[in-house]
Amino acid sequence: MTNSQEGKKQSWDGMFYSIQRIDLLIISICGAGIYVCLETIKYLVSTKTECKCLYLVKFSAFFFLMGIILNLISQQFGFKANQQSYLMYDCEIEIDEIKAKSNQEELMEKLECDKDKYDKESERFSNLTTTLNYTSMVLMFLGLIFTFIFFIVTF
Repeated sequence: MTNSQEGKKQSWDGMFYSIQRIDLLIISICGAGIYVCLETIKYLVSTKTECKCLYLVKFSAFFFLMGIILNLISQQFGFKANQQSYLMYDCEIEIDEIKAKSNQEELMEKLECDKDKYDKESERFSNLTTTLNYTSMVLMFLGLIFTFIFFIVTF
């Protein structure tokens, strides 16, 4: 029972910690990248500079923006994964308590089904979170690469 209670506590903490991870770096870098792209476009327009590779800056800004959006969506999935895990451990604790008190097979079977359902949902949300985190990281790197290429080619 102690393991279940500890797992429940860790899942609860994880619901809030999942929002503060490396995702802050991705959001920060993508936000700064969007700022650099907009300032670059503003500079080129204000100086009436002819630039044949302006599309690179626009692609960069798009990649940075998509990186932020996907990262924010992944945060929601991360929260849902930890919430489902929390509910799974809650069922596990109830099962242990019922076993200790009495032998109510019907209730235990229902709780086992719920526990399995929560576990599967937690795994599904966790996989989605991981996929979206990696995708947002790739988009961030693409934004950085396109921005770098633009500045190498242009200046």
